[in-house]
Amino acid sequence: MPCYLFTFHAYLSWLPDRKQGYVQRHKGILPPDPGKADQYRRNAKDSPVCFNATIQRIILAETHRSVERSRFRLHAIALDPSHAHILISWNDTRPVKSVRSNLKSSLSRRLNKDLGKRQWFVANASQKRIKDQTHFDHLVHTYLPDHRGLFWSEGKQKS
Repeated sequence: MPCYLFTFHAYLSWLPDRKQGYVQRHKGILPPDPGKADQYRRNAKDSPVCFNATIQRIILAETHRSVERSRFRLHAIALDPSHAHILISWNDTRPVKSVRSNLKSSLSRRLNKDLGKRQWFVANASQKRIKDQTHFDHLVHTYLPDHRGLFWSEGKQKS
């Protein structure tokens, strides 16, 4: 049974000029780059997004609806002003990229419907396969609950 942690970043929320650095696909964490951040801002199609309390509640509710319709199992979701982590598994052969894309599309449609059409997320999302029970337990009991926004897991909820 595939089990993954998907991370969806809010649009323009993790620009290359962050003091902690930034992440670039296939290159990992890189040092701050103000010039590249300015380039990203110039090329932006929309304004930056912050997952405020209203947006977090919509993402949480739509994730529950989407996983139920798609026959996924939602283990946990952690929200933060800059990103959403969704820990899910499924019992069939659907490819992970398809699962991730369908979930992101569902979230975007719901946010567009409720709050107006715009770019909500960065183009790509992170997907990390859960290695084993120890990894899973660390995510559910330590890493995800430590986020600054809404948190839900099977049997527990933090607001």
